[in-house]
Amino acid sequence: MDDYAKQYRLMCPGPVNVSQRVLRAMTAYEIGHREVEFSELLLQIQHHCLELMKLDPNEYGVVVVTGSGSAANEAIITSAIRPTDNVLSLATGEFGRRLGDISSIYNPNTTTYAQDWATKLDLSKVEEMLKSKHYDWVTMVHNETSTGELQPVKEVGALCKKYGAKLFVDAVSSFMADPLQLDECNITMMSTSSGKALGMPPGLSLVVGKISEFDALSTYPVRNYYLSLARLYAFARNKAQTPNTPAIHLFIALNEALKQIAEEGVDARLNFQKQKSATFRSGLRDLGLSLLHPNHTLSNAVSSIRLPSDMSFDDLRRELRNRGFIVYGGKGPLADKIFQVSTMGAVGFDDIHALLVAISEAMQRVMHSVA
Repeated sequence: MDDYAKQYRLMCPGPVNVSQRVLRAMTAYEIGHREVEFSELLLQIQHHCLELMKLDPNEYGVVVVTGSGSAANEAIITSAIRPTDNVLSLATGEFGRRLGDISSIYNPNTTTYAQDWATKLDLSKVEEMLKSKHYDWVTMVHNETSTGELQPVKEVGALCKKYGAKLFVDAVSSFMADPLQLDECNITMMSTSSGKALGMPPGLSLVVGKISEFDALSTYPVRNYYLSLARLYAFARNKAQTPNTPAIHLFIALNEALKQIAEEGVDARLNFQKQKSATFRSGLRDLGLSLLHPNHTLSNAVSSIRLPSDMSFDDLRRELRNRGFIVYGGKGPLADKIFQVSTMGAVGFDDIHALLVAISEAMQRVMHSVA
């Protein structure tokens, strides 16, 4: 009955291992969500978030959603984008494509510009499309998690400013793993998730955006109830509350995770993530393994590694699970061509070195059995 009760080192792109400090905070006390204590908690989360992002609280706001990163994405797409708006969705992998898929359900004037997975976004083509037709919104992913490659958000933001489009960026896996400055990149709204580089359990997502855009939501058509961003923002702004019962223990964990990052310093946290991914990638080279596209601009959140030609992902996954590690395989056209490892969350250099040893042992065992 308790076969699920096992502890693994989660080296996948989410969920991630969580620090003892954050885990303790989750169960330290219980509060009611309609009480003053919860309002104070929510105000602290908003304050810490904007402070860490170096954003002016008079110009930017924060909404916390009980739901995964996809919930924040759908909240933005159904609330901030009007059904008559023209939307250009940029996709170089699975999660960019998903933004286009969500938008197409709600917004008939959605155009998805999809390139082959793991190819560099063709900025000249993007400009050509923005020049040929007026688009109200552009959607894109910062770190395309399915490939582990960063997209040129700043350059796209400049094009959006040039051609009068608003920019929505999915930073679900990159927030606090890779640098991203909303004001410098001309980002109107951004989403992220709790169960990635923030280093806490999954179940919450955040929307960070310009207050002018949040204020305009009340004049737009309502197309979703639970994920109505206008409703979520109004409750947060006017009452320091949420419209529905929130996952209170996760709000407490989020506040603790943000405080921990503030104590470390954002630059120190980003540098630590960079050092961890660099250490892991160096160890891969020593094992004779190669990244999917080592010369592309890679995220610090996740590494995509080419599988040896004589090894399946299922074999590798089984051997690593037996050694206490969880990693993920490739999606779509990259299925059984790559495996993915993340060094987000409560992962130290000892964990990274232990994983490299486990990968080496797994390769030897699988190749020996094949021989």
